[in-house]
Amino acid sequence: MKKFKKQSMLVLIALFGISMFFVTSCNKDDDDDTVNKTALLSKITEANNLVANSVEGTAAGQFEYGSIAELQGVIDIAKGVSDNDASTQTEVDNSIVALNNAITLFKTKVIAAIAPEDLVGQWTFDEGKGTTVADYSGNELTGTFGNESNFGTGEPAWSTDRYGNEGKAIAFNEGAKITVPYDAAINPKQITIALWVNAARVRENNRFMGLHSWNGYKFQLQSSNKPFFTAKTDIAAFDKDSDPVLDTLKWYHIAVTFGGNEMAFYVNGVQLKVWDDVEGDLVTVTGHDLTFGVSSSKYAATTENYDNDKIIPAEWGGYFNGSLDEIRMYKTVLTPTQIESIYNLEKVQE
Repeated sequence: MKKFKKQSMLVLIALFGISMFFVTSCNKDDDDDTVNKTALLSKITEANNLVANSVEGTAAGQFEYGSIAELQGVIDIAKGVSDNDASTQTEVDNSIVALNNAITLFKTKVIAAIAPEDLVGQWTFDEGKGTTVADYSGNELTGTFGNESNFGTGEPAWSTDRYGNEGKAIAFNEGAKITVPYDAAINPKQITIALWVNAARVRENNRFMGLHSWNGYKFQLQSSNKPFFTAKTDIAAFDKDSDPVLDTLKWYHIAVTFGGNEMAFYVNGVQLKVWDDVEGDLVTVTGHDLTFGVSSSKYAATTENYDNDKIIPAEWGGYFNGSLDEIRMYKTVLTPTQIESIYNLEKVQE
């Protein structure tokens, strides 16, 4: 609540600071002329109706938590100006500008809807037992526990999620992997991936998912623990990362989008980096499955035949050491508001 109050105050200061840009100093005419408050009263009514018909929450069409309080704060100030017989026309006009700005800002806080058909894979990791994970996208892309022996003897293990619930996330280490059999749905031309990640330690090639690694796409934390994505297109292969450096043993929501000649990174619902020097569509991958915990479903014992078969040599590979949860994949580039809506839906509510 303290956080929301602080944010509300900052918004109010900003809104009235903007409106004061238009202020001219008061003069005797302000006192002599009749003050017209009709437009202000109309704007207050509009804002009140907006508040009365809005609901905060995490579902599409609802508004972000705290957004109603921000708007209400500006309404209250505008009411104070309206109710004050000593208010000048300049003060009334400034209140109209500020309230209109607040309404515009409020409308940007609506939770954006995402077309259901754009979701191609959703693995919540909520089973808590067994050796398979269900896909809730409707595509029935079930994942199966396994091990990549080139990296050790690790197996996926049910672990504690960001809420503190046991058996609602999955821990990976030393070759532990989940394999999702290939389907065209997981090989779109454009892509958005969103998930929760908790790295146990900082390490080179901390790769937590991929489809034929750099010959398709892979998502990982690089050597300084920054989000890192590789996309192979019909033009070239692109490796990009983004600040910040993530802490270990801490849950983060991270997302990446690729398409339209851009790659964008998000952490905890905030867009932090957009690369506009990428080109093309993701290539079509054949003969390889999607994997979590490692970045490829096949590895070669040596590098000798890579130029011919393009099977990733184990010594060039990597495995993830940490926990994952709530993996989503879309066949489109989601907007910043849509990414934020996913984060708001899944984050721990304060």
